[in-house]
Amino acid sequence: MIIIPQTKGGVGKSTVAMQVIAPYLYKKHGKRITYIEIDDENNDSQSFTRTEIVNKRMLGTNKLTQLDELILMDDNHEVIVDVGGNKTSSLVLDEIKKVGTFGNVKWIIPLGDGELDGKNAIATMKKIKRIDENASNNVIFALSRAISMEDDYIEEQFINFFGHKYIDSNSVICDFVKNPKYFPVKNDKVITMSRYLGSTVWEMAYNNTDFAQKAIRAKELGDIESARKYLFFRRIQTEAKDYVINVLNKIFCDLDTWIDIKK
Repeated sequence: MIIIPQTKGGVGKSTVAMQVIAPYLYKKHGKRITYIEIDDENNDSQSFTRTEIVNKRMLGTNKLTQLDELILMDDNHEVIVDVGGNKTSSLVLDEIKKVGTFGNVKWIIPLGDGELDGKNAIATMKKIKRIDENASNNVIFALSRAISMEDDYIEEQFINFFGHKYIDSNSVICDFVKNPKYFPVKNDKVITMSRYLGSTVWEMAYNNTDFAQKAIRAKELGDIESARKYLFFRRIQTEAKDYVINVLNKIFCDLDTWIDIKK
């Protein structure tokens, strides 16, 4: 099971869950993954109305005991749990602490580049350490909304993670966790487009629709507006492929060294 908690909202948990982890596990298992969203206030998964790589399920905070059996049974990471911020993450972590992880849980803690994001990521990590005795190996951080994938740029953007020799900060992840594992998630308008289209970037990239041919056909029929529409979708499809090649595939390689999927 992959659990994605953070005591702060708005740090990209659902983006990490649906745009990164869902396609990664779908590729590994070759079948739909179970995606569970626990959030009594926001249902971000409702944006993904056309996705075909997950089976979505909502779980209220009044039914958290159902997690106990799910964690026990999922020993090969076929379930993603996207946990809401603020009080919800604390409730979920408190529930898991009662029964334990059975060695079946990997944790992803997303954070943006703000100082408060760092403080809350540290608070989340502290809670996980009380649950998982092997937290140092089972936790990976997702650096959300990275402006660039270049190492030097990432280190300067995420001072709350790496620290900086000329800038003081009291919420640096690397001061709290020795050699923390992480992956950056580059911000891109194609992510926004995919949500409006109800799908994931990965699925858009591998959509077999030949929009170029459709545009040509529409032009031949004199339907210029349809031709423009197909050109738009052709461009989005190309941008999605670029994102998969330049961002997601690199993250997938990082995840391969962290997650052990039994064939």
